[in-house]
Amino acid sequence: MTVGNGASGGNGANADNGGSPPQLHIFDAATREFDIGTLMSGDERWGLTVLLERTSADLFRGRISFRREEERFDTDPIVLGETEEAVVDRASELPASMLRQLLNSLRG
Repeated sequence: MTVGNGASGGNGANADNGGSPPQLHIFDAATREFDIGTLMSGDERWGLTVLLERTSADLFRGRISFRREEERFDTDPIVLGETEEAVVDRASELPASMLRQLLNSLRG
C-alpha cells in the first residue's frame, strides 16, 4: 500500500481497494462452545466440547475440550474451517481412537 501525495491525491486512499480508505474489520473474539457428544475411555465418560474462535473474516479454529466432573483438558486448535458449522462438523467426525489418544496425551 502506498500513501502520499501522488496520484491518489494525498487522501490516504489505497489504489488496491478502489481508492477507498482502508477499513478496520473487528471480529467477535469470544470463544463459543458446542457440545458434540461423549467419549468413553476405560470406565470414564468424558463430555466433548468444541471451543470455537474466529481468527479472520473467513477462518475459524476449534479446540477439543474433554470434561468430566471437575476435570477438564483442552487441546490446542486442531480443527480449521471457513464456517463455524464446518469446524463443528469436522470435530464431531474425529474418530474415537484419535480422541482417546489426544485425551491420554493431555492427561500425561
